[in-house]
Amino acid sequence: MKRAVLLLGHGSKAADANAGMYEVIQQIRETTEYDLVEAGFLELNSPSIPEAIDICVQKGAGEVVVIPYFLHMGRHVIEDLPKEIEKGKKKHPDVSVLLGPPLGFHKKLVEIVLERVGEANPVGTS
Repeated sequence: MKRAVLLLGHGSKAADANAGMYEVIQQIRETTEYDLVEAGFLELNSPSIPEAIDICVQKGAGEVVVIPYFLHMGRHVIEDLPKEIEKGKKKHPDVSVLLGPPLGFHKKLVEIVLERVGEANPVGTS
C-alpha cells in the first residue's frame, strides 16, 4: 500500500506565495521514502483539498497523511480543513486518511526565527 503525505496550504493570489511549501514538498520527495508527496489548498489555488486527496488516490495511495502547513490553531485548522478533508474522504471510503497537527510551535522554529533575525535588512523610508 502506498502512503501519501499531503501538505495543506491556505492558498494565495500572490504568484510566489506557495513557493516555500513546494520547496518543502520537493525536499521531502528527495530525502524520504514516502511514495507520494502532494499539495492541496484551502482556497485560491489548485488543487483543492478534495482534489488533492483524489490525486493521491489516483496515484495509488491507500493511506493519506494530511499535514496542515499552518503555524496557528485558528478557525481554518480547527473547522475548515477537517470539513474539506471529509469531503475528499467521502469519495474514497476505502482509503485511510489521517490528520496530523499543524506546524504550530516546534523548537526548530526558534532556530528559524533567530536565523531570520540575522538576515534582517533595514526598512527604507519613503
